[in-house]
Amino acid sequence: MALPPEDDTGFGMSLSGGYGQAQPELASFWSRLLAQVIDLFWLLPLSLILGLIADLVNGGRGMSAGGELMANLIGALVVLTFWAQRQATPGKLVLGLRIVDADTGGVPTIGRFALRYVGYLVSALPLGLGYLWALWDKRRQGWHDKMAGTLVIRELRG
Repeated sequence: MALPPEDDTGFGMSLSGGYGQAQPELASFWSRLLAQVIDLFWLLPLSLILGLIADLVNGGRGMSAGGELMANLIGALVVLTFWAQRQATPGKLVLGLRIVDADTGGVPTIGRFALRYVGYLVSALPLGLGYLWALWDKRRQGWHDKMAGTLVIRELRG
């Protein structure tokens, strides 16, 4: 599915679709934020479990730097696996959102997904400005989306 160029209304764009097909639209900042909140319900317990395991492995002295690195890598791999398999985390899936290649509307490459994940760190560093960027961006992209060349769309039922 090819994406048309940005429109000049500031309200995003629709992706092309055939007769009788539902056309996806760009996901709003607020639906993306809600998806993140939903994801906290499974990511926080996963982080706690990994922290407890690392503490046990370290003899009850807390998490070592290596353990923290390993827990972060496991968390990243879980998110990247969801993105690669479903183009979304569970929070996005619940809301009918998915990540697409900004140029083609297709499935992004694993390289783009990995760059998007690294982009989360860049988006968060200046007080979350990179995430907030999606509030006023024409294509509703945060910095992580711009870095990776991705969009988040809402699948319309119809």
